[in-house]
Amino acid sequence: MPRTNAKEPLIKAARDLFSVKGYDGTSVDEIAESIGIKGPTIYKYFKNKEDLLKAVINTAEDEYKEGMGISSNLADMINSGAELKAYVLKTLHFTLKNDTAKKMRKLITMEQYRNSTLAKQTTMHQLTYLQDIYTSIFQKMMERGQMVKGDAAIIALEFVSPITIMVQLIDREPRKKKEALQTIEKHIDIFLERYNFK
Repeated sequence: MPRTNAKEPLIKAARDLFSVKGYDGTSVDEIAESIGIKGPTIYKYFKNKEDLLKAVINTAEDEYKEGMGISSNLADMINSGAELKAYVLKTLHFTLKNDTAKKMRKLITMEQYRNSTLAKQTTMHQLTYLQDIYTSIFQKMMERGQMVKGDAAIIALEFVSPITIMVQLIDREPRKKKEALQTIEKHIDIFLERYNFK
């Protein structure tokens, strides 16, 4: 039976191939052939390869936000150090287990120096996006008297940077996962104590 809509399979195939061979190292024909269609069929769904890359990024973003439990009222939902730690460990588990998240980290890390779109994605995922989320959480907690007052953005940077580095270590050297997870948990505990979370 012929396939009626190849858009989603093309996005998944592109993500998989880009994460192994890189963006420039993957041809449109390879992507199409990997799902059993001819290369020109891609242009029925996407204007060009860059448009397909944008679809890969947008699809991954949607899945990431859903899996991370990110919502506009997230900062209102975390009201204690214990809730913060539980949220961080839950999202960490998601990002380490989710196939899309792992492949996108590999893709953006590999391509960040060759592709400006993916360079921006790298900065967003490894720094600004997480810093913004935790800045919002910490600002609300400061306002409610649930932690020591200070510069929420700098405190968020201090919090997310070691976790991001440990996730990168796990991606590069999976055999160090147990040690890295223990380091993350110790980091969270020390952080909660230092900023006197209630």
